[in-house]
Order: sequence, then structure tokens, then C-alpha cells
Amino acid sequence: MGSESVRVRIFNLDFVLKSETDAETTKQVAQYVNARIAELQTLTASSDNVKVAVLSALNIAGELFETKAKYEAEAKKVQAYEEKIKSITGKIGAEKGGG
Repeated sequence: MGSESVRVRIFNLDFVLKSETDAETTKQVAQYVNARIAELQTLTASSDNVKVAVLSALNIAGELFETKAKYEAEAKKVQAYEEKIKSITGKIGAEKGGG
């Protein structure tokens, strides 16, 4: 899939983004970012747009790191289950072969 240009509006600014994903996903991401910026702007009541944008980016990055940590923890659990299954399968195979 090639890159596609997508027009979005974030923080009252228009952007034309080159996207490797489909246009709808890019629009959803832009809407999410825009919503987070609007939320933070309301909470901080700051008129410094750069500060609001950076704080929003930090919040979104924090969400990403939390999600990544949860994913990695779940991946470790899956790996442990796979190892248990291999061990049990090996024992069953040994019993069948030995009996």
C-alpha cells in the first residue's frame, strides 16, 4: 500500500499528511489528537498553544508507553503458557511412545 495524502484539522490548523495507513485511520488519529489537545487546553486554561501541544503529546506518549507495557506483560504470559503446553505435550508424547 502506497502513501496517501489526507487533509486533517488539528488545533484549528489544517494539515495535509502523507499516510501509510488508510485515510480513515489517519483521520481517526487526528481526531483523537485534536480531542486530547482540546481537553488539555480546557484543563490548563493556558493560552500558550505550544505548551498545550507539547503537554498533549506527552500525555499521548504516556498512554502509548502504558499500553506497550501491558502488551509486553501479556506477551510474556502467552509465552509462559506456550512453554507449559510444549512441556505437557512432550510428556504426553513420551508416555505414548514409552508405553
